[in-house]
Amino acid sequence: MERVSATQIMEEGRPADTPGVEMPGLLPHNEDLMHVLHVLSAGGYGVWIVGGAVRDSILGKIPSEYDICTDATPDQVIESFEQTIPTGKQYGTITVKSGQSMFEVTTLRTETGYGDGRRPDVVEWGTSLEIDLSRRDFTMNSMAYDFARGLLHDPFGGKSDLSSGKLCAVGDAHQRLSEDGLRIMRAYRFMDRQEKGVWYPDNNLSSALVDNRSMLTLVSIERIWNELCRIIVGRNADVVLSRMNKDGVLSAIIGYPLPSNIFELVAKLPEDLEARIALLLSNLKSNEVEDVLKRLKASKKVLNRSKKLHFLIHNTPDLHDLRIYRKELGEEVSTHINLRNIIGEDTSLIVKSLQYPIDINCLIDGDWLMEKTGLGPGIKLGRLKDWLFRIQIERGYTEVSQIETALCTTSWTHGDPNDWPKPKWP
Repeated sequence: MERVSATQIMEEGRPADTPGVEMPGLLPHNEDLMHVLHVLSAGGYGVWIVGGAVRDSILGKIPSEYDICTDATPDQVIESFEQTIPTGKQYGTITVKSGQSMFEVTTLRTETGYGDGRRPDVVEWGTSLEIDLSRRDFTMNSMAYDFARGLLHDPFGGKSDLSSGKLCAVGDAHQRLSEDGLRIMRAYRFMDRQEKGVWYPDNNLSSALVDNRSMLTLVSIERIWNELCRIIVGRNADVVLSRMNKDGVLSAIIGYPLPSNIFELVAKLPEDLEARIALLLSNLKSNEVEDVLKRLKASKKVLNRSKKLHFLIHNTPDLHDLRIYRKELGEEVSTHINLRNIIGEDTSLIVKSLQYPIDINCLIDGDWLMEKTGLGPGIKLGRLKDWLFRIQIERGYTEVSQIETALCTTSWTHGDPNDWPKPKWP
């Protein structure tokens, strides 16, 4: 089917069964999106944009992705387009390729039973937009937009809740959270309005978050970790994390109690995931930090950097280590300064290290060292080269002759090479 241009009028599909408010131009024109909507509308199906794209548009943000719902069955969606992927066909979701974009198109449905606390046991295709919206998590996410007609469908008052800064469940909060334990984490994430402050949950949702904490045990740890990371780097992470701690949710996830005063310190850090993790877990031992992050299935990168920054919170270099410390940490010195300042520790020595260079290359190579020592290739040669490189960094040497002098005064002919100093800190 021919693509719809910005100047063409899109064909209207089947109207929704719930009233709409005229809001023409709420969503920006997106040619790939328009094509998908037009194809389904021209086929006589009802089609609406739902969820986050509608919410973000009302808030004045450009949506990063678009979710579409329709009364077309999954098979009818597949028949309507040339390129589709049956991403979650059993739950009504088909991924449609349009131009260079991918869109999830989901059939209107009703759901019953949530035996695993995550997915419905029985799914039936439906035709009611209002019923479909009624099964969504929060009112701000239960709005739909008819692009062709320029109508906003908002049967549960999501737009009003957005304006008043309230986070409300659709219908009974206890029921919504019992259907999907991940909604608990999503609720805390949605509390953070970034630069606009915090959405506070209403009384119904507040009590449900506490009463349904056990539902998190039914959610995969990967999903919990993904949501927690987004919360930690949020602009208002201190408020949200403090609320999670008070509700008993954070300690249930972490497995250790966290001091109540730690959250206000988080807000003083940049939106740096590993730095904030290190600070949040600063009361734990290094092995406990590792245990927590492994259990949460954090990536190796996040695990290693968080452990490193956790160590830095509690340690500083000695005066004679400043050059090697600077070389080893590089730009991470600034993070170290931030962390130590936040916990009220002296950073004058760390700041002093900033005068020393980062980019230092070893002045000698293996051939030079073999010629001077008579050593052949092997562990001893490599360890000696590392030792001399450390001396070079520590003393600020810039000439090969200085390394040669150091070699003459180094007792490299004795001892176990594995015990020789390395160009590392600590």
